[in-house]
Amino acid sequence: MSAPLTPYGELLDIFAALPVLIRDKRRREALTLRDAAGAAGISESAFARAEAGDDVISSTLVAVLKWLSATPTPKRKTKQ
Repeated sequence: MSAPLTPYGELLDIFAALPVLIRDKRRREALTLRDAAGAAGISESAFARAEAGDDVISSTLVAVLKWLSATPTPKRKTKQ
């Protein structure tokens, strides 16, 4: 029987799952890295680092968490 998670343990679990959560939402909404990053308000490279599970600064982490909790991102209209 494992001990209940502390708030910090829960945070560690969330941080460990972030790359999968990010990738899943982006694929579910059929967004490019550029579109997802734009919706999150961060650069494409910062978004890619977060999705890859690389180290990111706290402002990138906050932006990604807000994006994850937001309603689906509207798709850009393509030119015809």
